[in-house]
Amino acid sequence: MKKGKFTILEVNILYFAMALLLVFLGAYVQSLNIKSGLLITEYILVLLPVVIILKLKHINLKSFLRLNKLKLKHGSIIVLATLCIYPVAMFFNLIMLTILSCFGLNIEPVPIPTADSLIQYIVLFFIIAVSAGICEEVFFRGLLLRVYEKKSKMSGLVITAILFGLFHFNLQNLIGPIVLGLVFGYLVQITDSIYAGIIGHITNNGFAVTLMYVSNVLQGRLSEYGDMPVDSTVLNTAKLFMATIMIGVIAAITGGIAYLLIRVIKNDINLSKCVDDETSIENISNQQEIIIKEEKFILLKFIPILLVIVMYVVFSVLRYSK
Repeated sequence: MKKGKFTILEVNILYFAMALLLVFLGAYVQSLNIKSGLLITEYILVLLPVVIILKLKHINLKSFLRLNKLKLKHGSIIVLATLCIYPVAMFFNLIMLTILSCFGLNIEPVPIPTADSLIQYIVLFFIIAVSAGICEEVFFRGLLLRVYEKKSKMSGLVITAILFGLFHFNLQNLIGPIVLGLVFGYLVQITDSIYAGIIGHITNNGFAVTLMYVSNVLQGRLSEYGDMPVDSTVLNTAKLFMATIMIGVIAAITGGIAYLLIRVIKNDINLSKCVDDETSIENISNQQEIIIKEEKFILLKFIPILLVIVMYVVFSVLRYSK
């Protein structure tokens, strides 16, 4: 491990190590207590290794992770854009669910804790939205994207988004996170600020937590009116297909709005760059600080990623073969 230098092989090995920790240690501590387990997973298994390895390499955290200021205007637009992207991510997940259902595989709800009270909602919002938003963004859009995009911004964006989707280790929740990873990564690139990804991530997860909390509250109130059925867990292929079409129409509209909102941010930043030479100088200095060593064998540096994909396939097969 050379100080001040980062290789793609090194970050891939780190990704593989984190995947192992997540699948085994992370799953174990979450099985003991889901809330404390999630906190341990995010802060100790995801965030801490990134901070340690950057410190060991004597790399400046602020410049490397793009801990740059984000305009309040841009942050507000990112919140709105992320809310508009939510149906798009849901649409792609529904496509996967429909495909799985067509093959006769059982569809199970994603094991995310839900809140039954306001206090629980606040706690879960901090754990699932704030903590995950900070820790996972630092790893994926902070470390991985920074290293991968030195070869090509587009390839770095796509690869880290795919790695982000794989990191969830859930076939039902694969394509949605990839879509979100593309959006968060692009926002980080155009704003040159990790806070763009963090805000987007917190907004997405926070909206999901809020929806589940509101759903629980409504179900509780409906149950007061007798034996009214308030929950149907049966999801057959026909229902999924209809839901996919319905969400797809909504996603087309909200996705278009999100695109226009993100264009507003990009155009605003392009205008600022024309009159702000200091920003360009800072960006150049940030890029010079990141050195990536080329590998002689192209396949070698991606072996850790291939191992994670194998793990992903094995766990998916085991899950749906029950």
